[in-house]
Parts: sequence; C-alpha cells; structure tokens
Amino acid sequence: MISFPFKSMRSGQKDIIEAVEKTIKKREKLIIQASTGMGKTAAVLYAAVKAARENNLKVLFLTAKHTHQNIVYDTVKKMNDYSSEKIKFAGINGKRSMCLFENSVDPPLFIEFCRAVREQNMCDFYSNTFTRNKDVKPAVTEALSSGISDPKSVIEKARELELCPYELSLLNAKQSTIVVANYSHAFDPSIALGFTIRTGIDPANTILVVDEAHNLPSKILDMNSFSISQRNLEKAYSEANMAGYNDIAVKVDKIIAEIRRATRETAVEIRGIFRERDLDELEEVVKFHEKGYNIPAAFMLKNFVEKLLSVKDEDIIYVSIEEKGRRVNVNSLDPADYSSGVVDSFYSAVLMSGTFRPINMFASLLGIEDAKSIEVDGDSSKSGRLMVIDKAVTSRFSAREEQYSKIAGEIDDIMEKIKHNMIFFFPSYHFMDKVYQSMAEKGRIIREEQSMPRDRKNEIMERLSYSSAVLFAVVNGNFSESIGVKNNMVKLICIVGVPFEPPSIKLKAMQVYYDKKTGSGFEYAQVLPTMIKVMQAAGRGIRSAKDKCAIVLMDSRYDTPIFRKYLPSEVLTVDSDPVTVIRENGFA
Repeated sequence: MISFPFKSMRSGQKDIIEAVEKTIKKREKLIIQASTGMGKTAAVLYAAVKAARENNLKVLFLTAKHTHQNIVYDTVKKMNDYSSEKIKFAGINGKRSMCLFENSVDPPLFIEFCRAVREQNMCDFYSNTFTRNKDVKPAVTEALSSGISDPKSVIEKARELELCPYELSLLNAKQSTIVVANYSHAFDPSIALGFTIRTGIDPANTILVVDEAHNLPSKILDMNSFSISQRNLEKAYSEANMAGYNDIAVKVDKIIAEIRRATRETAVEIRGIFRERDLDELEEVVKFHEKGYNIPAAFMLKNFVEKLLSVKDEDIIYVSIEEKGRRVNVNSLDPADYSSGVVDSFYSAVLMSGTFRPINMFASLLGIEDAKSIEVDGDSSKSGRLMVIDKAVTSRFSAREEQYSKIAGEIDDIMEKIKHNMIFFFPSYHFMDKVYQSMAEKGRIIREEQSMPRDRKNEIMERLSYSSAVLFAVVNGNFSESIGVKNNMVKLICIVGVPFEPPSIKLKAMQVYYDKKTGSGFEYAQVLPTMIKVMQAAGRGIRSAKDKCAIVLMDSRYDTPIFRKYLPSEVLTVDSDPVTVIRENGFA
C-alpha cells in the first residue's frame, strides 16, 4: 500500500490529490497553481505514484534544474518510510554532468565527444559496462541490485565499480516506477526519443509531471534555438576545402559574408543555402578531420545545418555581435509548436508551479488549452505573505535619472525602520549600482557581483541565514531563483522597478508574432516573462509553510491592470511609506 509521505496533510494538499487522481483517471491534463511552501510536490507525487501502481504505469517527473530534484528524492524516500509497498525510483541528470571520463570539452560538443571515445574504445567506464554485444557485464548487475537511486548514489557506485554512471542510470530507470529527469529528456527532440527507448518509458503508459512549469515555455524555446559562431564557420570553411568539398565551402562562405555585412544586431536570411543532400557531404568532411578527441568545426556546422533545414517560417534568424565575436542565431518564437505534441503523447500530464498566473496564458503558450486547472493557496501562504505595491517611484526608462536618488531614499527609509534581513532585487547591475551610489547607509549592504563564484554565493547565503545583512541583487541573477534562506531570516523582499528584458531583435520579433497570433504581443513577449521573474524573486523569503515575509513591489506600474492580473488578489497599494503598512500587518 502506498502512503502519504507525512503524518498529516496541509491545507490544500487534499484538493491537489483529488484533482490529480481525477485527471489521471480521465487521462487528461492538469495545471496546478499552488503557493510556495504548501507541499504540492508531496501531494502530486503521492497521487501520481498511487495511480501508476494501480494502472501499471510509470511516472516521469521533470525538473528545470538538478537542484530541484532533491526534494523529489527526499519525498519518495519519506513515502517509502510510511508505505508497506516500496517504490523504486531513478534519477537522471545530463550525460556530461554524470561523466567520470576526464575531459574539458565544451557542453555543446560533449555528445559528439562521448560518441567518439566510445566508438574508439577509449572510455573504460563504458567498456566496463557493456559487452561488445551490448549485454550488461556482471558489475552492472551488482550495481543495480545495490539500491542505487538518485544521481549521487549512482555516481558513487559507478566510481567504485568503474562503470558509466549515465548508462547505469538509464538501466536503473527501466526497473523503476518513478524516473526523475530534466525537461530536455522529454522536450528536446534531439534527446527525447533515445531517452524514452533506453529507459523503457512508453509515453502512452506514463504519467508526466512537470515541476516549476512556469520555466517550461522559455526552456523549450532555448532547446529549439541554436547558433554557430563566425569563428567556427571560418574553420569549417577551411576544413571543407581541405577535404575536397568545395561546393560546401562556397555555401559556408555565403553565410560568412552575411555575418561580415552586419554592423549591429540584424536579421539575415540564410534559408535555402543548404539542401538535405549536403548533410552527407558534411558528414564526410567530419570523418576526414575527426581523430581521437578532436571534434572538427564541421561537426558543429553539420548540426547547425540539420536544424536549419527544419526551421519554421516564423523563427527569427539574426546576427549578434558579442564580446567573443559574431554569431548566427536561430530562435524559435512559439513553444506550443513543440510542447503540445509532447504533452499529448503521455497517458496523463500534470504541470505545477507557484508562478502560474494567469493560467489561461500559460495554457495558450504551451498549446494545452484543453487542460483542466486548479488554484490552491494553503492557509499559511496568506497569513505568511504580505504583498505591497509602492507607487512612489518608477524605473521607467524616461524617468530613471531623477528616480535613482528617490528610490535610494525609499530604501534608506525601509532599512532604517526595519531591522530584519532583506533582499532588494534590481532590473540590472547598472541600475543597482546607480541606486547604491545614492544610498545614505551602506554598512549593512552586500552587493551581488556578475560572474560570482559559487563559494562567494554560498558565503552570502550563510550570512543572510545566520547574521544581519541586506543584499542588493539582480532579477535573473545569482539569487532570484532556486535559493532558500535558512531560518526564515529574510523577512522582506523588495523588487525595485519592472525588470523588462532589454530591447533586441528577438524580443521585437516575438512581440510581432504574438500580436498576429493573439492580439497581445506586448503582454506575451514582455509582461508575462517579466512577471515570472518578479514572482520567482518575490518567493525567495517563503520556503516553508511556517515562514513569514513582506514583499514590496517598488514601481507604480505594478498597480496597472496588465500587471495586476499576475499578482495575488490580496495585494495592497500605498502611495508612499510601505513600512507603515508592513508594521500594521505585523510583518515588522
């Protein structure tokens, strides 16, 4: 018998369980908006695993980041502690992150590197895992019977027996009810098919669960967007000439000419330069230059051309001019083109997040308008969270210069009257530095730095968790997502301004595309992704049901209808002095 992983259910968990059970029974899709800290992972996992056992199904649980998987492993282990029937689970990370073979290969090249060393019998870890007939060796059977589950335990056992951790994880997944993996394992077309075959996952007999699914639209666009640098194109041009494929070199040269003509970020049209038949010749160029660990630039060109041949009419192709050089980029604009078919292929699907308002827009973005939905706020979420819009200032570009000192004054006032630890999130490093320069009291302030080392980040998190500090950070930086401050020490989060993405050709193309598709291009292209970032940053202070945190949105624009729909209904508004409202409501 499968039991709930805790002695009692929190408010809202029963509603989630009933909704998930009903969804799976009817083989439908469900979108869950549930507040942070109310235990939605436990509720969804319990209902999904119970249904999986009753109907002889698997559960594929997807996360955006490896760090998000730990709560899943902890929950399943607790479920096993309470259940008479034990659930076997397997965790799988990306192949490169699990590799024990010493290498310094760039991530985009790792799959090809792995293939090359395997085929040349250079990887002992892989050779120790399989016979030449692809049968598993005795050490693998020993490893699989040892209780390995999450990637950490798999890697430890693989290192001990000198086996391939990734292959071991795939084999472990075949005999598991729950498989925990990354979004790419289901939504990246270059990975998904091989992954499902090798793990024994038949989507038609698998319940799909997507965690933190507010990330899914942007992640899908990233998976289906690609680029190649001018430097690699020039190398591939030389490699094609050297291998005797001059017609390929001529075509590459046409793309290089387009790049060189660009004086700023600009759209280019390179569709039609290559044909399907060119792929065979590109493969020959790759073989001509591929030796040992060497991965020729022609391999990157071949990958680029393969994807370019299937590019959609609405996709944007442009040249970017960056510090490291120029690139040709191909960006997808509509995640629904890829997501709807994937989600539909599963027995049932559950997508959950604490940042899913408004649900109908997310459903539209993912092409799953037929999904049912449920919004659940635990009792603790409303009593533990106070959200206030401070209308006294704005980060509107036309008013910024005069606003920096005014914003600094607002922050000085908050820091003087409230002595809790706080985090102030800014739209950019430049904006943060401008406000910091105008601050009267700087002694308690720690500033986030670009390219911050992990140990420095951990040091700041420890300080926020155990001593007095105020952090100035940037939305979409090191601290705005996937962190949790211990001991509920951060009791105020302030989002300074509206952190719109800087103007770009990609952003403009997306706005035009969604204007044609929905009539709401600005909202789909700019407001929605911005508010996802805002609400994620705002949630850093509440990581459990017992936590309390005040959230200040410091910009008058948050009090307009286009932004209000993304905010909880109980949000308060002040013309100035948010501290008084915070105190009156018991949050200071």
